[in-house]
Amino acid sequence: MTADALRPAPPVAVIGMSCRFPGAAHPAAFWENLRSGTSSVGPVPADRWTDLPDEAAGEPSDRPSDGPSAGRRVTAGGFVDGVMDFDAGFFGISRREARHMDPQARILLELAWEAVEDASLDAAELSGSRWGVFVGASADDFRMSYFATGNLDRSGHLGTSRALLANRVSHVLGLRGPSEVIDTGQSSSLAALHRALSGIRLGECEAALVGGIHLNLLGRVTDQIQLWGGLSPDGRCHTFDEAANGYVRGEGGGCVVLKPLDAAIRDNDPVYCVVRGSATNNDGGRSGPGVPSQEAHQEVIAAAHAAAGVRAADVAYVELHGTGTPVGDPVEARALGAAVGGGRPPGDPLRVGSVKTNLGHLESAAGIAGFLKACLVLHHGHLPPSLNFVRSPAGTPLDELNLRVVTEGEARSFTRADAVGVSSLGMGGTNVHVVLGVSPTAPPGPAGAAVGGREDTVWCLSGRSREVVQGLARALLDHPFPAGRYSVADIGWTLAHRAQGEHRAAVLGGDWADIRRGLEKAAAGQGLAVPESWLEEAGPDRASLVALAAEYAYTGELTKIREALGFGQRRVPALPATPFARETFACETSPGTSHASRASQTSQGPQTSQVRPAPPTTQAPAATPPPAFTDRWTAAPGPTDRLWLTRTLLEDELLTVLGGSATRPDPDRTFQDTGVDSMTQLEFLDRITDATALDLPGTVLFDHPTINELATHLNTLMERTETRRG
Repeated sequence: MTADALRPAPPVAVIGMSCRFPGAAHPAAFWENLRSGTSSVGPVPADRWTDLPDEAAGEPSDRPSDGPSAGRRVTAGGFVDGVMDFDAGFFGISRREARHMDPQARILLELAWEAVEDASLDAAELSGSRWGVFVGASADDFRMSYFATGNLDRSGHLGTSRALLANRVSHVLGLRGPSEVIDTGQSSSLAALHRALSGIRLGECEAALVGGIHLNLLGRVTDQIQLWGGLSPDGRCHTFDEAANGYVRGEGGGCVVLKPLDAAIRDNDPVYCVVRGSATNNDGGRSGPGVPSQEAHQEVIAAAHAAAGVRAADVAYVELHGTGTPVGDPVEARALGAAVGGGRPPGDPLRVGSVKTNLGHLESAAGIAGFLKACLVLHHGHLPPSLNFVRSPAGTPLDELNLRVVTEGEARSFTRADAVGVSSLGMGGTNVHVVLGVSPTAPPGPAGAAVGGREDTVWCLSGRSREVVQGLARALLDHPFPAGRYSVADIGWTLAHRAQGEHRAAVLGGDWADIRRGLEKAAAGQGLAVPESWLEEAGPDRASLVALAAEYAYTGELTKIREALGFGQRRVPALPATPFARETFACETSPGTSHASRASQTSQGPQTSQVRPAPPTTQAPAATPPPAFTDRWTAAPGPTDRLWLTRTLLEDELLTVLGGSATRPDPDRTFQDTGVDSMTQLEFLDRITDATALDLPGTVLFDHPTINELATHLNTLMERTETRRG
């Protein structure tokens, strides 16, 4: 190997993150659970695994009857609340499409948006950029259940495709870098991170979103794993402990934003930590497909250290793969002892831990969970406890391997020489190890900037509805801002650089007391919150800022506020994300006609643009069929009534092909922004043609891209047709 090959790669900064883990809907809650040693493993939710028979109710079971764990229903796991909930309208996705979209894809869209916001970036400004998207995923529970029901829909083809887990994020955000889904089993999301690092360093992308996702929607998948013998009978991961007896299944997702460190420093980005190096390999047949290889694990750790330019003695902590299986744990412990523990000073063992003891094994998302934990360890300077550990088994003496499981929280002042490792091992032998380090810079911004005095500013809050704006105000009120680390002006600057919604509120103030009072008013629905002292006596600078804030609250004009706030403030990480206005899109898991498909048949019309199902022969004809649209249009008393009828027709047909909506579509919003894709467009055009009896070209929706424009055009054509007939 040449000297150039051994030269450490340039570091890559982690500048944004998001997560939805058991017991934690965002990184702040995740860290609090880690720090406090909270287990988020609990009972299986009542509405999960409806594909299994209810044995308690006496229903027959076809569960497998062989194997040591057969017949025992799994009753524990790490589960995420509201996995079927999604804000489809936020991403311009129709209700029909959302119903047939893998909830893993829905969650990833929200995680990507939240990670971009956490990086203090305006998502709209990323469109057209060479950002990459790399997603680790392996579960197809939704796709399997979708096909099992037999209730197929045109939207299901893209909605259940695993490729769309990454590609839809790229599509929605307009990103033009690589967009890939990586499946290496349980190491998938850390393998995706390794691939993203390579893409950045090779110049394929200027930054990257890296995500991991895994949902446990089908009970029979858990049955299969239980039959294989990997699950813990007591529903706990006893990592590196003598009680290790298998793992407990978990689910969730996480996302990080990666950017070259020099670019992050140039752009004044917040930096949680840096990735110094990574490596991946495969066991190569040195063990069974489900059993890790000690030799291969040692090799991947050594390769990652070489890529990062670190020695074993530099490694302060390793986030283990650490599933808690009696076969895998000893292999990982011996490999880590040989690769790292033996290179550390005697009496100073390598600290290790596993997030699986908190959440369960998130399988394809396990790597991103461990990575996020390691990022937060470096960011906060604290090692949280690993749970369920008392003592190591006799055959794996950790003291001899110079390893120590962290069982109590430890404050740790990491230096630039310190390294933190993260391991992930995939079934089938794909191993990944990543090496992290502390941010080499202080919190971004001018050195010595004041954080305690008055700094007049405006906090710009926005969202898709008034309720969302109020929710953001409440979240900011409840947020634990680090004392003395950031000023109110820092946070105002950060909020002003987020993507803006249709509804807004502006909160002005010069200190925390002003801002808190203003947030209380915004949470109550007030659009402009100005301190009383400013109203009584305000100088010209404050009067100008109030005027700009009022203009923003009324029109959304943000450019002047950004200019007034300047560039010199710190970007503040880990602020509450803009809340989503979610609704539930249920997953059908058993054969037969579902409620969703019945609604599709009765309200959505045909499943393709070419074929319309004939009415059932047993259906009694309506006593008085409603007059055709053309008859009603002809009978209308005047031009205004005819235009209203045409617009109503378009609204009704658009709602039908999009799967219905709680509100009527905006007649001035483009069809593309409303969620009309190429196939939906064909169906929409087909229905309009049938209703109006007009010969419409395929380009008509592009030439007249809103309901109002198209209604005016169609009305003109129908007037001409009537004139010719007259």
